[in-house]
Amino acid sequence: MRRMFDPADVETLALGAGVLGTGGGGDPRVGALALRRELSVNGPPWLIDVDDVADSAFVVTVAMGGAPIVGLEKLLSDTFADVSVRRLERYLGRSVDAVVPLEIGGVNSLLPFMVGSRIKVPVIDGDGMGRAFPTLDKTTFSIFGLPASPLATSNEHGDGAIVECAANDRAEQVSRSILVDLGAACSSALFPMSGQDLKRTAVRRTVSLALSVGRAMRDARRAGRRPVDAIVEAVQACVPGTFAKPLFSGKVTDVERRITGGFNVGRGRLAGIEGFRGDAEFSFQNEYTRFAVDGRLTAVVPDLICLLDTATGDPVTCETLRYGQRVHVLGLSCAPALRSAKGLIACGPGAFGLPERYVPIEELNP
Repeated sequence: MRRMFDPADVETLALGAGVLGTGGGGDPRVGALALRRELSVNGPPWLIDVDDVADSAFVVTVAMGGAPIVGLEKLLSDTFADVSVRRLERYLGRSVDAVVPLEIGGVNSLLPFMVGSRIKVPVIDGDGMGRAFPTLDKTTFSIFGLPASPLATSNEHGDGAIVECAANDRAEQVSRSILVDLGAACSSALFPMSGQDLKRTAVRRTVSLALSVGRAMRDARRAGRRPVDAIVEAVQACVPGTFAKPLFSGKVTDVERRITGGFNVGRGRLAGIEGFRGDAEFSFQNEYTRFAVDGRLTAVVPDLICLLDTATGDPVTCETLRYGQRVHVLGLSCAPALRSAKGLIACGPGAFGLPERYVPIEELNP
């Protein structure tokens, strides 16, 4: 299906993508402000389904990379969204036919719409994760064998580079070092692919899922319902069979974060509230990676761990979480591709240095 993106849905998409971003992907409020400005100048792009893309089409993913906490200190420049795409087009000598989000989280769900608006190409209803992850090799594109490079990365001043590497983990390392030198918050255009490859590798209709989650949250607020309950209903309606359940409600009693190698890394603790007892602990690397209650594991990557403010229902990103904040913790099962043998090598606990083996969230919370 092909439909024009409605500018009235900017905040709705930002809300839903903030939840699916599992604490990462950049603050969606920053992205919403930049996207509203872009749409007011250049108009909205088309949103199209994966199956509507021609097999021969030239598609690239777009994303903002680096430490999300740095992104809070920088406003997105007018050309930030498309400068990397243009750089990659010049390098490859071919114009892009469509763009697709690298991940459905935070700013990175909104940046493709900024690109689509500026260069007049459609945005694809899908992504490469079904959530957010901190590195480009943790994608279904990479899991299914697509090369990430050549990739282009650029900062807000237009400074940038082209990276070519044989392996995606090496492309991540090289581009990450360049990204840090460019200011630790850059736009990227990567995974140049055909429409045929897109159909084989993408997680489908995740933009539509984010919009459904955002609408459910908005309607719940108006009706005086808890947004966390509305999110569960929306996810299960859009993707039947998905595990979706509140895991805990707690008050932040400790949070520690630092920027290491271009990542926002840390951990925190919660004390139970609203009928939940005990103490919970969690860790993050740009996104929440592990959650346990009284020492018992209740969720771990690649399944989704989402924190929501109990007062507003807003998603709480890793860089904005603060002492004393009260949050609901929501658990969602991940896209099936991430649970494959190759998916767990790329995205499972071991990929983040966690000691646990992966156990599906529905088995941890029967």
